[in-house]
Amino acid sequence: MSEMQLQLPHLPPILFAKKLLKKDGNTANVLIEFEEYPTLAMLLEAAAQSSSAFRKHEEESAFLVSARDVELLMDPNSTVLTAQIIDEHTLDNFRYVSFQIFELDKLIAKGNFVLMVY
Repeated sequence: MSEMQLQLPHLPPILFAKKLLKKDGNTANVLIEFEEYPTLAMLLEAAAQSSSAFRKHEEESAFLVSARDVELLMDPNSTVLTAQIIDEHTLDNFRYVSFQIFELDKLIAKGNFVLMVY
């Protein structure tokens, strides 16, 4: 396992992406952790933070501009989860990303979002 390679501007208790577990091409697995059982909004934010694994350079920043097809499939029973992030494609300054959140091997949430990268 490697430490999250890229710094985020977030501070606890809003810093959810803790550690880059694996990165292979356009897919990254990131350990995410919460102080309490997360809501769907917290899971989406954790996924957006986890997409920092795809930053092209240290100065690159991004913010969430839209989300779609975001679903909570089951309530989490843990505060430590794994986010699988897929960098689907980039168009100009927009990065299109899909995500899945797992509790052990159970899929608990999924969706898509768009980041504005600058």
